[in-house]
Amino acid sequence: MNTKMKVLALALLGLAGYAGSAVAGCPGSPVPPWTAVNALGGTAAIAAGGYAGTACRLDSTLTGDATGFATVEDDTPTAETRYRAQFIINADNLTTLGLVDSAYIFTTSDGSTGSAPVSLSIVGDGSGGHLVSYNVPDPGQASGGFTGSFPLTAGENHVEVDYQNTNHFSIWVNNNVEGSPNFNTSITSTGVVDTAFLGMAGPTPGYVSSSDGNAVGFDQFDSRRQTFIGF
Repeated sequence: MNTKMKVLALALLGLAGYAGSAVAGCPGSPVPPWTAVNALGGTAAIAAGGYAGTACRLDSTLTGDATGFATVEDDTPTAETRYRAQFIINADNLTTLGLVDSAYIFTTSDGSTGSAPVSLSIVGDGSGGHLVSYNVPDPGQASGGFTGSFPLTAGENHVEVDYQNTNHFSIWVNNNVEGSPNFNTSITSTGVVDTAFLGMAGPTPGYVSSSDGNAVGFDQFDSRRQTFIGF
């Protein structure tokens, strides 16, 4: 189980070796190995026209309040001490977000503690652009963990993370060079990854007032234990 792919576009399943042949068209909702679609105050649905040449993508749309979520769930991980994940995100439909306007786009869960070893959010930069922000709790830090942000470009953005407890955390944003992550640090966190959620969740009031009803697109999710994913 060194390599595990969760490709949202059915047309890629055959190419990835997980089906006998590519399948035309898009399903009405995400398919296995996604184990659940979680939506309350939002929708998570497959749409035609994926990214990087795929047939389909996930459109995640929030339509409620700060408790809203619209995600797909992957229960493939099992107490993973090291966890890598990558996906494409396109946030062009979002309106201008303020500096404190944000929503989660990817979270992991430690089933034994209920904590989130790694979470990513989309945040406004205050000038009409968007940032991807990471949060990695770490009891060894006086601040309680590590946070930071990197700009997203218009169109498709590749985001990859590598988390290894009591070792390191790295993140690449539109960066295909394994040896030069945008950010890398040692960590003392002992959290493990049992579940991952991809999609929009937990918006701030500013996000709700400005961008509710606007779909954010996701595609080509891939998670692994060891090897760099890249694009």
